[in-house]
Amino acid sequence: MSSSKSEDQTEISIDNTPHGGNKIDRYVLSPNMKCIATISKNDKSIVVWSISDELIVNYDSSLNVNDLEHALNTDNFCKMPDYNFENIFYYSDVLLGISNCKQVIIKLFHGFAIDFAIIDIRTKLKQILIAQGLEGLTESVAFLENEDLVIIKLWPVYRAYIFSKPNINGKQKWTCKNSIELEKNVDFCHISKKGKLFMCFNRTMPVVMQWDLITRKFDMQYILDLNSYISSILMLMELSSDNTLLAISNHHSFAGGHVVCVYLTKSGMMIANGRYFYVKL
Repeated sequence: MSSSKSEDQTEISIDNTPHGGNKIDRYVLSPNMKCIATISKNDKSIVVWSISDELIVNYDSSLNVNDLEHALNTDNFCKMPDYNFENIFYYSDVLLGISNCKQVIIKLFHGFAIDFAIIDIRTKLKQILIAQGLEGLTESVAFLENEDLVIIKLWPVYRAYIFSKPNINGKQKWTCKNSIELEKNVDFCHISKKGKLFMCFNRTMPVVMQWDLITRKFDMQYILDLNSYISSILMLMELSSDNTLLAISNHHSFAGGHVVCVYLTKSGMMIANGRYFYVKL
């Protein structure tokens, strides 16, 4: 199938029918925009697609319940012998990301050694991550453009881990090449694919601090809308592709709806803001 084309749209052709024709509940793109992963709660599957230079989306590989059970039942990773692996597909937001080399990040809940897993879509094997503190609460996990993996933990340790994967075929193990201690009063974290870490602090004046994880240097501070309600569930951040603009969306404390603010990353100055509401028709 293909999308209609207008002056501000690009036609994308898709070969094959994903998830047996069931609804796609969520999708994520790789940092290089060359592959996409989709999840269907009804079909209980994750599908990975390759995107050609001509913007043709082709089926690549998939994971179903049996694949996940086989991948996550190794090395005592699953702590519940009678765990029903269909429960992984109960929420669509369990699909967190996909790497340039087609490894997907899956959020996990109670019953596992770590609250997320990385599975190679081609080999269907769980990737091995070794570092102290990974057993706690994961705030964020993402692949970067340089193919590193960043994991943010906010309990019981407050730490950013940077992993790299050896360039050897068949290796499942990722190496932790760096760890960075974070402040303990951080309320929310976001990682951009360019390696920028945004940390939100709900202080007297709520702010977002931007750090470069590659250089480990402080970049900028952004003052949030004072009417914003800081919530790790409701807050969204997006950095523009050229790193010049940062958009932050958050819940409005008094009037409801969402406050969206746009900042210049060079100066930290807010250049636009607005309040939006979701209306159910």
